Amino acid sequence: MSEKEKIAKQMKEIVEQLVSEPRLKAHMLVAIESHMKESDLLFGRLAYLHYDLFSTQGDHSTYIAAAIELIVLAGDLLDDVVDQDRLKDDAITVHTAIGFLLLGQQVIAHSHIADEKKLKALSYVTSCLLQSVHGQQTDVACDVQTEAEYIKMVEKKSGSLVAMACVIGALLAGKEDIAAIETYARYIGIAAQIDNDLDALYNWDKKADIQAKKKSLPILYMLESKQNNLWKQYFNNDMDYDRMYVQKEKALQQMGQEGAFYYAKVMSQIYKEKALQEIEKLDVDDAYKSVLKTFI
Repeated sequence: MSEKEKIAKQMKEIVEQLVSEPRLKAHMLVAIESHMKESDLLFGRLAYLHYDLFSTQGDHSTYIAAAIELIVLAGDLLDDVVDQDRLKDDAITVHTAIGFLLLGQQVIAHSHIADEKKLKALSYVTSCLLQSVHGQQTDVACDVQTEAEYIKMVEKKSGSLVAMACVIGALLAGKEDIAAIETYARYIGIAAQIDNDLDALYNWDKKADIQAKKKSLPILYMLESKQNNLWKQYFNNDMDYDRMYVQKEKALQQMGQEGAFYYAKVMSQIYKEKALQEIEKLDVDDAYKSVLKTFI
């Protein structure tokens, strides 16, 4: 059984054991199954790796990984509610998300790990989730105007979640100095969000980002261009979404011609390189470094 399969299996077992309401339990199990098909369970696997990396006793890796992945899945479901993506029943989706969020924290609280470590970990979870909510709200409100503001926003929105996964594994294993881990984790999160935003442009029909007028790096680049383009017209409200959608191929072509895609890819690579440099500073076996680099 792969690491991903172990984590998903543990997530389902947690739901089976701790959720008693039949419809909620069924919806949670379906959500986990869908999540496993659509996701690599990156966050859970990062928590697993960092616990395994720094732990000297006990084997709680899969349990901790499942807890983190449940918390992240809660955020994904709430994002879908906000974005109105793929939803048929908002109420049960919200209840499922809240259930996952609480389950993940309960799993950490009830794990057979020293109370001092659990207290630090749960405090860090709360801090990271609050940062992520701040970043998410900035994104949804379309308050980003510059590259610097975008990077700050995605560091909170996504970087904090990657940091949560990595640092929680380390804290529960007894690691005291988490500064380097937090730094490379945030860089990984920033790069991943830039890549995700690029994917949203390439898969226009599957995402609501453009209709919601969220400003990713390529869009900010086009809005700063000296050339008139469809993106300026749309974001300046000179064109409605329906007219923009009809011309989406031309809009994407303009991005390619002006270098917006290239610019975003370079920015992503810069943060990946920063993460790699920080990982090299870790005082751990090279084999662990090699595995960690595969997440970038």
